[in-house]
Amino acid sequence: MGSTGEGNAGPGDAGPVDDHDDIGRGDAARVRFGDPVFVVPAQAAAVVAALRAVVDIDLRALDDAAVLGLFDGLEVVDRLFHAARFRMLAELDARRLCDRRLGHVTANEAGWRHGANPKRVKADLATSTTLRDHQPKVAAALARGEVSVDRVREVCRHVNDRNRHALEGAQDALIDLCRRQCTFVQFARDAEQVARLADQDGAEPPMPRNHARLEQSADRVTATLDLYGSEAMAFAARVEAEADRLWRMHVAEDDGSVDLPVPPRSELLAQAVMNLVQHGAAHRGSGRLTPTAEVAIVVDADLDTVADLFADGTLLPGKGAPVDWSARATDVTGAPLRYASHEWELLTCDPDITWVIRGAGGHPIACRSGERHASREQRRNLERRDGRCTFPGCDTRTNWCDAHHVIHHAEGGPTDICNLALLCRRHHGVIHRRGWSMKANTAPGVGEGFFTITTPTGTVLHTQHARPPAPA
Repeated sequence: MGSTGEGNAGPGDAGPVDDHDDIGRGDAARVRFGDPVFVVPAQAAAVVAALRAVVDIDLRALDDAAVLGLFDGLEVVDRLFHAARFRMLAELDARRLCDRRLGHVTANEAGWRHGANPKRVKADLATSTTLRDHQPKVAAALARGEVSVDRVREVCRHVNDRNRHALEGAQDALIDLCRRQCTFVQFARDAEQVARLADQDGAEPPMPRNHARLEQSADRVTATLDLYGSEAMAFAARVEAEADRLWRMHVAEDDGSVDLPVPPRSELLAQAVMNLVQHGAAHRGSGRLTPTAEVAIVVDADLDTVADLFADGTLLPGKGAPVDWSARATDVTGAPLRYASHEWELLTCDPDITWVIRGAGGHPIACRSGERHASREQRRNLERRDGRCTFPGCDTRTNWCDAHHVIHHAEGGPTDICNLALLCRRHHGVIHRRGWSMKANTAPGVGEGFFTITTPTGTVLHTQHARPPAPA
């Protein structure tokens, strides 16, 4: 095994070169990474030279369309670059070149030679191996520039020994999922569901066990929590509710004093966790006087089945009822709630549950109208339908969104669900800018939203929803 810095070339290896080599003195390779120096293939040297020319572009001299074109062009470059890089890493690892020639495993050599984060390189090595051995079609789609690097990484992250054979046969579907225009959060949730369903244990794999880690350095504590199932939903609901309470309290204080700024959401969440921990430490009783959490479950229904969901006004259990609503239920984000029977019983045992029935057209059941502001019931139904800001690509949470009147209230627009859309403060302001408009989509097609947004240049965007319009 050779140590780092050793320059003995084996048969077929590119040997070290000095500064007088074409690559050494050419503009395409001004940067050296120490000894030994290896010959860069001519194709890669040409790419480096071309990218140096791109770096030297005077961006301030470009018009808006050119800058946006560069934005898209460099995304394609990033995809093609990573396709080549993943192939290179897989080959490096297969030959054990860094170990044999430089004395380090690949990730550590990248950290030493290139100044990279070895953890990131190790993760990319896992991605490259998965692409080469189990997802060659996905790798080819990345090499064609059709899918993004981050989505490919997310797909590969979920491939394991139990589901790899099933996911190998589902590569075309995975590529279609990667191509779909949606937020990354929504894509990651869907990719996880596909991986879980492909698991050999079946559609309802055992729920992962909760675990946590605490690291303390002087007066700094770093906490990492991974929670699953109904307990995770209850935990998230309580922390979010406490953070919202703190936010309202700080807003009220900020109105009275400019010296008390409202903390960012991350700080509010940290304070909420500390408040709940301190409260729990002070009240060690094992019983509960209040529900574990407020849980909202959305059930798709139609005129033929909605009556069978209820008995004496109470929603029947999911399993064994005339209509198995557990197969149609989602959480507030739109993610399917796939639990075993005993997990459904646990989930619905103690929480304060809100049931929302979605009508055949995709909208929640209408609430009363005629008021200037959306009522509490309307807000709740908007949250179930939209799930977040409806501006395409925005992941802002519902409790940071306004209920925007698509037809302005001053122009006679009703305060009805069909005329309301959740928009974050930023995108609410964007819609009210000159040249922007938003209107109802009266005949939405596949992949379209309840509303369309027209930009000042005439581009038509479709709104995004946790529960989009039902197919015609």
